[in-house]
Amino acid sequence: MKKPKLYLIGPTESVLTKRGNRFPNMAKFFVEEGEEVIYYTSNFYHAEKRFFSKYEVDEATQNLGYKLKVLNVLGYYTNVSPRRVLSNFLFSVRLFVMLLFKVSKQDKILLPSRPVELIFFMALLKKIKGVKIYLDIQDIWPDALQIKNKRKKRVFEIYCNTYLKPSLKHYTGALHVAPSFRLWLRRYAKKTPSSFVPLGWENERWSDVTLKAYKESSVVKMVCVAQLQHQIDIMPILEVLKNNDKLHLTILGEDGTGERYHEVINYINAHLITNIEIIGKIERKAMMYYLENKDIGVLPMITSSIPNKIFDYMAAMLPIIVLGDNDSSNFVVENKIGWQCNFNSKDLDVLLQRLNTSDIQTKKNQVVSIRDNFSRDILHKKIKEMIA
Repeated sequence: MKKPKLYLIGPTESVLTKRGNRFPNMAKFFVEEGEEVIYYTSNFYHAEKRFFSKYEVDEATQNLGYKLKVLNVLGYYTNVSPRRVLSNFLFSVRLFVMLLFKVSKQDKILLPSRPVELIFFMALLKKIKGVKIYLDIQDIWPDALQIKNKRKKRVFEIYCNTYLKPSLKHYTGALHVAPSFRLWLRRYAKKTPSSFVPLGWENERWSDVTLKAYKESSVVKMVCVAQLQHQIDIMPILEVLKNNDKLHLTILGEDGTGERYHEVINYINAHLITNIEIIGKIERKAMMYYLENKDIGVLPMITSSIPNKIFDYMAAMLPIIVLGDNDSSNFVVENKIGWQCNFNSKDLDVLLQRLNTSDIQTKKNQVVSIRDNFSRDILHKKIKEMIA
């Protein structure tokens, strides 16, 4: 009998990219488990809006242990544009045609929840070939895409629904990285099963972290891993910092191109805030060295999700403060690994002033006690069981 193959599809995520490596990690895991993995991606770097060079592609494809197929696509310059829609459509159609002549009924396909065109064409592929298809719900369109123009937003919603409504009910199963994402799936497919499998932290990156007891200090060192995009509202923290020199904030990952960057810099300069440091993009492997001497990780995110940064904090054994009422705050509170607060700076100030050495150490101990449950080594085994 022909050995079944596992097809992983990551249009914007592969060993070529610096951001997002859930699928590359899965590919490595399944290869080590003896699976034959074929990975499809594109030659366009979504995060930097550029094409990968032939040298980058050739270098990345060496010694992977699986086949990496890099498809040439149409590039685009903004996240919300007709050109991006066309690029997604062409990639999805081309991949559909290619797989139509490659996949067998016993094969499995795992793909992300965007673009919506890909979801549609893989559902069509299942109808024709009988292949098993699984959706990894890391993002939810049209909900998550920020479009200020109401007319454009409505058009985009209709466009997404055109692909999603006839497709999701045909999926073999799904994974969701945040509990609220299951509601998105239920909107389109009431019977498609889905399991909560969060993003988790990479064992390879964080294997050398050592536990350090929290020591009372004259300054509480907070860290926020984020580019200052629309969904990250750091302003309440700045309002607290300007009046409290016993706090210090480090922002990791902002290179001056974030949507809120100038707003933040102008506020810092206007109020002469000195207890803050902004560090640009850093290599993933270097993250540990920036977090290991911090006391608390913070997440001021206005959208609902449980992003990678939550697990970076957990991997670094840091307790966490989440602003807002969302998946991340629920996760932190339910697991007793930190605190939740609204976006009111006065309430945040009260919370921070109440924290003492015992509070921080207690939450830190709880992070350590559950940390391994959210390692990717453990989560990958859960995924394997689900798609077996």
